[in-house]
Amino acid sequence: MKKDDYELLVGLKRAGTIRGAAQQLLISQPAISQRLKQIEDQWGEDIFIRSHKTLTITPAGEEIIHLAERVVEAEKKVREKISSLSDEIKGTLSLGVSSVIAQYLLPEVLERFVAAYPHVKIELQTGLSNVFRHSWDDFHLCLVREDKPKGPGYCQELFSDNLYLVEKRDRKQNGNIKPFIQFQSDPTFHTMVDSWLHQQPDITFSKSLKVDQIQTCKQFVCSGIGTAVLPEIAIHDLDSKEYHFIPLQVDGKSLTRQTWVCASEAAMRLPQVKAFLRLLDDMR
Repeated sequence: MKKDDYELLVGLKRAGTIRGAAQQLLISQPAISQRLKQIEDQWGEDIFIRSHKTLTITPAGEEIIHLAERVVEAEKKVREKISSLSDEIKGTLSLGVSSVIAQYLLPEVLERFVAAYPHVKIELQTGLSNVFRHSWDDFHLCLVREDKPKGPGYCQELFSDNLYLVEKRDRKQNGNIKPFIQFQSDPTFHTMVDSWLHQQPDITFSKSLKVDQIQTCKQFVCSGIGTAVLPEIAIHDLDSKEYHFIPLQVDGKSLTRQTWVCASEAAMRLPQVKAFLRLLDDMR
């Protein structure tokens, strides 16, 4: 088997579906299905039982994928060791980043980093913080929101931002109270917001709208469609003359969301990781 075949099997296991693996690996679903069939033909065993929604690993598949994981991890460690021996900053930098941070902070950071270190290959995965909080040692660096990840290694608070209930002025448009718009986030965020709303009897909404991305939620608010709770990092470009900003406070204390940057002990020895952390520190 080739190196790419091992990575494909590991990717399929993590994603649990061919569609999910295609999105993560940037390979078409037909191409993945064809390569998987070729791998299974080489072994003479079915590695996955395919259904419409999921992939179920067979007993033989468990052994084969275990081998694939060892091969991928061994190569990763060798590459990291070689990279740490070089004075030139190069190699691979793998990042697991909260969607909110990826949208509002990461573009500027990556722009500066790539300009300064063009020989570093960036591998990036974005999503909910919960995903990275429980698997942050799979990446060189993770930027996550809210709860501080547990485990050995480096974990430092990057910043903390306040939460605001944001709405366009003239909330009762055409005599109708606007809906409350929620974006997909971690359970801790929704619990915090719900607890605050329950203590605000004067704030009412016509209904609730749910969207997947914070940027979609923000655009709905900007279009005057509804009201939403947004973190400070997402509203710097909104004019207070056009919007109401109500800070979320309990007993006079602002509700905030922390952002953490974390790395394993091994990753902290890599020059590209040190360079990225220096850049983050310089941008504070």
